[in-house]
Amino acid sequence: RNLVSNELAGVEVWCLNQGHNVFDSETMAKFTRWFQIHPYTEMAARQPSNNGHLDWLRNATIPVYMEEVHPEIKTSIRFPYEEVCETIGGNYLTSAPAFMLALAIHEGFECIKLYGVDMAMDPEYTYERPCFEYLLGMAKGKGIRIWMPEECPLLKGPLYAKTVEIPS
Repeated sequence: RNLVSNELAGVEVWCLNQGHNVFDSETMAKFTRWFQIHPYTEMAARQPSNNGHLDWLRNATIPVYMEEVHPEIKTSIRFPYEEVCETIGGNYLTSAPAFMLALAIHEGFECIKLYGVDMAMDPEYTYERPCFEYLLGMAKGKGIRIWMPEECPLLKGPLYAKTVEIPS
């Protein structure tokens, strides 16, 4: 257990949406920032009464990045859209993970490790994934080290004219 604590020294661990329903309390204690970017009224209306998401947000003890500060969420912080969009060169943010990645780029992180983000299955990823891969490329171009699990399909594809048969 000490090894885990030492590994996390100086490391930020971010999560989003209903992740609190997935992780145990030991893991939850490691999170340093939370993201709930969806407009509050719409998000709150869609929550099943038994998932505890709104209560979790209300009782969060870490910063919760939201579209706007919400009085019920005592640790809510308005996501710095304008500054982040200036850093990335426009308002191309098509998912909550993209907001998170763009903020890490904006804040000048030296290394970003991705866990649980592959954008491979759901149809909504057809418009979310290009933005996320764009931001990954931007981060790499700025010299930020990116780590992803080997099986992660992001930033992978056939090598044109080498691994793809070109019809004659």
